[in-house]
Amino acid sequence: MPCTALLWKRRFKVLCVAVCLLVEVANEKIIAQSPVHSIHTIVTPLVGEDVARPCEYDMVNPSSVKKIRAVFVVFERGPGSVRFYNDPDIQTFADKHELAMMMPRHCSSKVYEDMDIDPSNGLGRGLFAALDQFSIQTDHPELRTSPVILLGFSGAGAFAARLVGFAPQRIAAAVLSHAGQNHSLGLNTLQLSDASLTVPELVIVGGKDQTVGTELSYAYFSRYWRLGAPWLFATQNDAGHCCTSDAKDLILAWLDAILRKRLHQVSGSLATIHRTNGYYAFFRKDPTEIRDSGKLITSNARNLTFQRSDSATQNNAEAAGYLPSRKTASEWLSFADRPAQLNASPTGPKP
Repeated sequence: MPCTALLWKRRFKVLCVAVCLLVEVANEKIIAQSPVHSIHTIVTPLVGEDVARPCEYDMVNPSSVKKIRAVFVVFERGPGSVRFYNDPDIQTFADKHELAMMMPRHCSSKVYEDMDIDPSNGLGRGLFAALDQFSIQTDHPELRTSPVILLGFSGAGAFAARLVGFAPQRIAAAVLSHAGQNHSLGLNTLQLSDASLTVPELVIVGGKDQTVGTELSYAYFSRYWRLGAPWLFATQNDAGHCCTSDAKDLILAWLDAILRKRLHQVSGSLATIHRTNGYYAFFRKDPTEIRDSGKLITSNARNLTFQRSDSATQNNAEAAGYLPSRKTASEWLSFADRPAQLNASPTGPKP
């Protein structure tokens, strides 16, 4: 081989080795600087609790954060909830607001395969016991008292609604997506205290949800909206019992505005949200041909409007609640006619 060719071959080999070394170093730095650290814990049920086996919990903890401001809890309820939890946009949102992400895995009742949605029967204690354990594992003692944000789909949504009543002093906000169990445990059966009404809730329904429907969720929302709760009711027209991820933009816009108003920067305590600062939403119910599992009518939402809360007039429209920001209002309008994705969960309410 000519000397010049041999020289170029050697130089190319050296260059390749150098590039590989630089890539390896860069990868090591990325791994070392990664803000995500996933951990796992298990909580054993106490005697007398309606929990069939030890319950498992996962947490993604932004390691670069010195103090976690709150914990975003997404309950496992089918593949859609897992996709939502792992969505990069959700992780980015959590990092922005200095939130830990937590997923309680499905944990069955002793009596039936579904979860016992009454928090006082074990799963409420288990959730906060898991946070206590994570506080030790992560060296973040603030997790023992950190506010939590709840997101639950279907039966887990019904459980999240009851958790608001179980521990209102710990709940920063709750998202109830197509929430319900059987009709005897529907959202309309909840009895919430005055303290619970300070917790902002986003109640999401599908206009053609054949499982939990729309009427029980609206009755729940409407009852407490009239009592002053800063809640929002959102309908995805023609959607069935599915599709929490379709509401991602709405959920994040709503939570962003709520957390800015709700979480004190220094103390970490929870502020009361006043409905006079924002917008009121209205719509008209448009009944569909679909009935839910209890044979109740389901409805889409038409003629959506919003007005400044300090000058709103309802006229003949149905109230849809409180919009904490203009961005939330825009996403609420868009969500109504967003085509539903085919990611229905197999874990609907059990008899």
